[in-house]
Amino acid sequence: LDTLSNWLAKRLTYGPNERDIVILHHQVGVTWPSVSRTENELKTIDMVIYGDQKHSAMAKTVGLPAAIATRMLLDNEIYERGVVVPLKRTIY
Repeated sequence: LDTLSNWLAKRLTYGPNERDIVILHHQVGVTWPSVSRTENELKTIDMVIYGDQKHSAMAKTVGLPAAIATRMLLDNEIYERGVVVPLKRTIY
């Protein structure tokens, strides 16, 4: 596996004028408690991130949030332990 990994790393690098891109498209249906069920709301969330010479788009969208969460855990800004749904106020 190490041999294959090293071989791929040498051959799959970006050229001088190449970069990667991460595209996310989410559609979220919202049903508000005070509104009748026939009046649901659809929210669309789009994100497009381009890589640059310093960081790939994948590194920006995966590595940076993981680093921020790690720092928050080390600084005791997040008190929950284990698998935490990222919808709590303490995380945002």
